[in-house]
Amino acid sequence: MLRAVLISILFITQSFGSSLSLMPRVHPPNKKVGGRIIGGDEAAPHAYPYQVGLSINGGMSFCGGSLVSRNYVLTAAHCAVVISTVEVILGAHNITKQETTQLRLNGEEIKIHEQYDANLHRNDIALIKLNESVSLTYAVQIIKVPNLSQAERTYENMFSIATGWGLTRDKASPTIDDMSDVLQVLSAPIMNVDVCGEYYNDEDTIFITKSNLCTSGYRNKGTCKGDSGGPLVYDGVLIGISSIGSTRCEECYPSIYTSVGSYLDWIKNNSDVKIVN
Repeated sequence: MLRAVLISILFITQSFGSSLSLMPRVHPPNKKVGGRIIGGDEAAPHAYPYQVGLSINGGMSFCGGSLVSRNYVLTAAHCAVVISTVEVILGAHNITKQETTQLRLNGEEIKIHEQYDANLHRNDIALIKLNESVSLTYAVQIIKVPNLSQAERTYENMFSIATGWGLTRDKASPTIDDMSDVLQVLSAPIMNVDVCGEYYNDEDTIFITKSNLCTSGYRNKGTCKGDSGGPLVYDGVLIGISSIGSTRCEECYPSIYTSVGSYLDWIKNNSDVKIVN
């Protein structure tokens, strides 16, 4: 029997300043989407300059992402599948304001993993090609992806960093006003993926595989509604993409990420990101 109901961690419905509904995170019976940082703190402004905000379909939805080259953003497939248009917000701390550090570009091409499975949340990875190359500043920087020697690294027991603008507490019907205006950050240990699977997998349905990473929900820390597609970083390297988790973010269940190391060939073949040995 499934021990925790999974949800994708995505969205919103309308523009900033409106009363928006966050579309919760994802799996049966709830197929809506949403996401946020639980148990974190306000980040120092621009301390995580690779963090990207994605205003999707004129502000109807929202996700996070990571700048992986001057031309590409890496995010979750479950964010990308709904995109008709997307504004990519770089260099932001307060996502609701037009800060002088911000750069806002459009996505001109969306590349979703060909084997993305929305039901099992497999291959939850996508790339957004920007309409122009990014000018790098202290507030806008590229994050490294793993090298080939790190492709199968599990990072077990290592403390990682997750960031995002999602909710900071559970709410039955969250709106945009419940999201954090400023970027939030938390540090959480990466747990054994098989142990993580015991929370979500059952004999009939396997959600968590070796292509995932999980962070412990111990002491009520993790991602949830609003953080989807955002970065999980260890030692300056992007190792995970915020993907799925429990429908209730404050119940100490693990948070699940797509393992970037499992998709280095795909990233190389679909972008200009250089993968080193």
